Formats: sequence, structure tokens, C-alpha cells
Amino acid sequence: MNGMIGTIVGLFAFWMAACCFCGFKKRFVAFLAVGFTGLAANMAWMVFGLKADPLEDNLLIAQTAAAIYALSAFGIGLFLARVRRLWSESRITSKD
Repeated sequence: MNGMIGTIVGLFAFWMAACCFCGFKKRFVAFLAVGFTGLAANMAWMVFGLKADPLEDNLLIAQTAAAIYALSAFGIGLFLARVRRLWSESRITSKD
């Protein structure tokens, strides 16, 4: 794997973590900003880096997949926040 691909994969992982964090903190507007920024960066990389046509079928499929990944990461963040909340509510404290 060359340096450019490694950088793109690292940025994608960071983007997914940011989407998950937005879900964990229940920041819906921040998720929209992070999501659109990531999709724009993905589109720019494919159009300018890979010289793909902006309306090419494969590019649109990749953008749709990236949007689904972002929504999934956001949902996982929401789920983790709920698990954390329920975990802390179910804590048993000893009162002596």
C-alpha cells in the first residue's frame, strides 16, 4: 500500500470515528457537517485524484456506500450512548 492510499484510509477511519462521536454526544447538526465534509472530500478525491466522471455509476455507488457507513457509525454512537446511560442507571450502590 502506498502512502496516498494509507492516508486516505486513515482519513476515512478518522471520519468514521467523528461520525460515531457525534452520535455518542447526540450532536445531529455536527453530524450533518461532518458527514457532508467527508462526502465532499471523498468526491474530490475520486474526481481529482482518480479522474472519475462526477456522474459515473461507480462514483455514485461509492458515495452512497460512504453515506451509509456514516449513518451506521452515527447509529452505533447513539447505541453506545444509550448503553452507557442504562449501564450507569443500573449501578447498585451500597448505603451503609
